[in-house]
Amino acid sequence: MTVYKFFIALLSFFSIVMLSISLFIERGSEIARLIDYYDFALCVVFLYDFIRQFRSAENKLRYFFTWGWLDLLSSIPVVDAFRAARAFRIFRVIRVFKSMKILIVFLRSRKRESLYSLMVLFITFTVILSSVATLYFEQNVGNIQTAEDTLWWTFISVTTVGYGDYYPVTGHGKLTATMMIFSGLLAFGTIISYLNELLNSFKEDGDNA
Repeated sequence: MTVYKFFIALLSFFSIVMLSISLFIERGSEIARLIDYYDFALCVVFLYDFIRQFRSAENKLRYFFTWGWLDLLSSIPVVDAFRAARAFRIFRVIRVFKSMKILIVFLRSRKRESLYSLMVLFITFTVILSSVATLYFEQNVGNIQTAEDTLWWTFISVTTVGYGDYYPVTGHGKLTATMMIFSGLLAFGTIISYLNELLNSFKEDGDNA
């Protein structure tokens, strides 16, 4: 078990949340389009995971006909071009149950790595939900009107650049924006801490060589 596999397992849980939310959103709305953007990004990660596992599998046919085909189906995004295939996303639920035993073992044996993965997932979860909530509160009120506006505002907020071209004007929108900015600061802290741990491990390996 590695940090990468643990993170993929956690993303599987998050994808279920995204799927559940999308079921209550009117198709064609700006909020639905924003969720589709995020879902597409998650599906790209799952597709990369499938390719990575398929290439590294000793028995590729066995992997594909056990869990591989489910991993491949879980990478189908919720976009109009794949509307008919959307029903196959229920296999993500199976992917989650597949990861449960791995999660428990990893949490017990790799506490520090688990913490980093949980932090990354928490940040991802907060940023996505905050941006969706902000669009919901600001649409038809402020200047954040479309999914593309929200994505750009999310990027400059998380990176703490803050150009000021898009900004929330409602009280609820400002609250969700505060959560997003805090997540951006937390993300930088997590990245720096992880890189520091990684560099220290390389240094210790060099000293022991």
